[in-house]
Amino acid sequence: MEFVAAAAAVSLAFDCFSVAIGAGTMNREASMPTSLKLASSFGAFQSGMLLAGWSAGSRLAGIIAEYDHWIAFILLTAVACHMLYDAFRNRHHLKWGELTLTLLLTLSIATSLDALTVGFSLPFLRTWPIASAVIAGLSSFILTIIGYQLGIRARCMIGERASAIGGTILILVGVKILLDHLFS
Repeated sequence: MEFVAAAAAVSLAFDCFSVAIGAGTMNREASMPTSLKLASSFGAFQSGMLLAGWSAGSRLAGIIAEYDHWIAFILLTAVACHMLYDAFRNRHHLKWGELTLTLLLTLSIATSLDALTVGFSLPFLRTWPIASAVIAGLSSFILTIIGYQLGIRARCMIGERASAIGGTILILVGVKILLDHLFS
């Protein structure tokens, strides 16, 4: 059971990785403080939402599970549309080096809603929720930094239009979340 919980916790980090690639494509230069802010927020939200889901147990699982994928899809698509608009207008007024609190929270919530749902299943796995939360937080932190740095490198290779790729990645992550829930 512990392996299943650990695997679920690590798998949650891959949405963070993908979104971080998109975030990195918006940055003109490598910024470790921005990378650490994004990674810390994603890791904290993954851990916190997993624990919140565990503490709520199965009481709210049916209600939240019906809508979490739609919320994540809408949030990611909204940010992605803004990125695409900027990419094709050559208006890069959104600077990730100055990551706004609103944007940081929006992305953190969007990437961690699945953790809330996974947290609902932890009581049934009879696993220690703290261990799962730590694994989810650390793997999200590490994969976010890696993804962000890959996004920056993509921008260096591709140029200004890399943010269009980042926006497309966010839309694809949103669609993946939506389809996973609709067809599972």
